[in-house]
Amino acid sequence: MRVLNSLPVYIAVVLLTGSAYGGREKRYLFINPEAPITLGFLLNMPISLALPTLAAVNGRSLQFLTPAEGEEFPDELLWEPAYEEQLGRLSAYFTHLELPALSCQERILCELAADPDTFSPIGEIFMKELRLNHGPVKTTTDSLMWRYISAAREGFGSASGQCEEAFPSCPYAPSRILNMPVLKVWQYISDRLNLQLV
Repeated sequence: MRVLNSLPVYIAVVLLTGSAYGGREKRYLFINPEAPITLGFLLNMPISLALPTLAAVNGRSLQFLTPAEGEEFPDELLWEPAYEEQLGRLSAYFTHLELPALSCQERILCELAADPDTFSPIGEIFMKELRLNHGPVKTTTDSLMWRYISAAREGFGSASGQCEEAFPSCPYAPSRILNMPVLKVWQYISDRLNLQLV
């Protein structure tokens, strides 16, 4: 800024643009060295970089090496053909979070929907995959997409504590599924740098 303030004259930039008659027309852009300049940045970061940092490191995944009696897994359900791409992304997200059991996947979707401010920006990443952009889905418990949508709907209409009651077979609260201190860091970075996870 000092360099600009020390300039004795205004800086002129000549822009040459084509006119309708094939000639060139000169335009002048004047920069006022006394005016403040605000710079903004848009930072896009791959989700595959952010999600592994959000997995809580507490030995949680070791319990799933021996599945509980009657535990369901997403691969056992119907993957709607029109939504295979979205379900594939959700599957990858849950893999990054080391969360293979369907009951805990449903509970975290419920919790993210119930309290979007606490779990931003990670909540938006999951919720955008639940949009029904490719037609209807089967409204049965055998449909994986329907199960995920139902879990999110359960959260939209309830407080966070009700998700625990709705999905009692998952013993993990969001604070044990997600690394909350790291999430706070991502929220800070997102607010300061207009970070978007893509």
